[in-house]
Amino acid sequence: MRLILCALIALVGLTATAVAEKRIALVIGNSNYETVGWNLENPVNDAELLAGALETVGFEVHTVLDGTKTGMEEAFQAHADRLKDAGEDAVGFFFYAGHGAQHRGVNYLVASDAKLTSALDLMRQPQLDLIMDYLEYAGNQTNFIVLDACRNNPLPASMRNAPQGLASSQRVRGTLIAYSTAPGMVAEDGSGLNNSAYSAALAALMTQPGYSVETLFRVVATRVEDVTGGFQIPWTESGLRGEADFCFAGCELVAANDEEAAALAEVVASDDPLMMEVFLDVFPETQHRNYLESRMRQLEIERSAADEIARSRESADFLRERLGVTTLISEVITPWADNAQQITARLGMEARIAEKDPAHAKLDESLFVFFDENSSTLSDEAIEHLSLFATYTAQPHLSDNGPASLSIIASCSPDETDMTICQDRAFTVRDQLAEHEIYDVAIRLTENWGSIRQISPGDSGFDPDALNRYAAIMLLSDEGESGIAPSE
Repeated sequence: MRLILCALIALVGLTATAVAEKRIALVIGNSNYETVGWNLENPVNDAELLAGALETVGFEVHTVLDGTKTGMEEAFQAHADRLKDAGEDAVGFFFYAGHGAQHRGVNYLVASDAKLTSALDLMRQPQLDLIMDYLEYAGNQTNFIVLDACRNNPLPASMRNAPQGLASSQRVRGTLIAYSTAPGMVAEDGSGLNNSAYSAALAALMTQPGYSVETLFRVVATRVEDVTGGFQIPWTESGLRGEADFCFAGCELVAANDEEAAALAEVVASDDPLMMEVFLDVFPETQHRNYLESRMRQLEIERSAADEIARSRESADFLRERLGVTTLISEVITPWADNAQQITARLGMEARIAEKDPAHAKLDESLFVFFDENSSTLSDEAIEHLSLFATYTAQPHLSDNGPASLSIIASCSPDETDMTICQDRAFTVRDQLAEHEIYDVAIRLTENWGSIRQISPGDSGFDPDALNRYAAIMLLSDEGESGIAPSE
């Protein structure tokens, strides 16, 4: 999906934006942190998405993924050196996605190798002021700093009462600083999606001609507020000077394409299947049909839990009536089959798999076991379900597919900071299966054991945190190397 979206951005924007000034960008995305429990799903995705958009509008882009403290600070200096060499008319762009924090009014961008046990540890992290110092050294007149950070609080327990989010900056002359959320607030990572709401909106609009930067960031803010239901309120501080507007993709609309391009930007930002259908009706020859149809299918998977639950129950009621019985065999051996939370989790996992398109099989026969917060203890119901699953689902599947045809995926919700709980959940389920003669040889060991594998509840109404405290048994087959999406 991310590759399709990058291609969409390239097609929607001007294929070769003609710019007079040199444009140079540094893009950093930190997803994979060495500290257990800190990993984020989307910053690397967001960095790659923004890099593609920036290249489309004429920027020379330098990207750092999962940057260490040293790597980030060296990248700051290299960015300034490139701007200085390009001259005072050069335009600089700095984008950061990942953990961010403030302490005593100073903003810190948390490196992937950070180990924070105290305020002193945080104070050793790369500072936003450092990039500002380097920009002053570069001497170019126009810079943009975009911070899609503060996705949850990485501070040690001793600092948890400190203000959340980033602090407002006082050094903005010649620079526009855009925060994905208001000072002191936390941004959403975009659980179950490929990109954060902020990065997706910014990338989609940046390549559209006719937007001055001030207008662009206002529209981005409005869209993010709409998508997050007002939870996330982006913030901008502008110290840009001069009378002329700056437009990333040019200030003049291209008459032949502006109507379709503007409509497409609205549709992509809306994530509304109905709007996508209308767009395809209005622009039947659009080059973006494949992307929109793919996205519509994904949204249908994410949002169809309630419909599937209703169909399952109607089918069961019909069979009971026709057979003259009160209980079906399927309800005895798979009592979880029409459970709303089970169906929602399965559809959420299907959406993850659809995005990455691996081979998979029999996903509808998977079993999710849910846990209380910070717990890896099986409930009586879970033990009963695992027993039935082992006897009536896993054993027949192993007979047909042989060893290593099961996989266990464990997940913690974002509010659980100790990832060993995820591993304990996987091991607990594995041990319970062993009691029913489903031994280790049956289970393919994967790096998904103990990983955070967030799935979206779609429009089901389920609490995402409760839905994502699970261990799932997946059925694999010879159709591909795995029945699950590869670890990010």
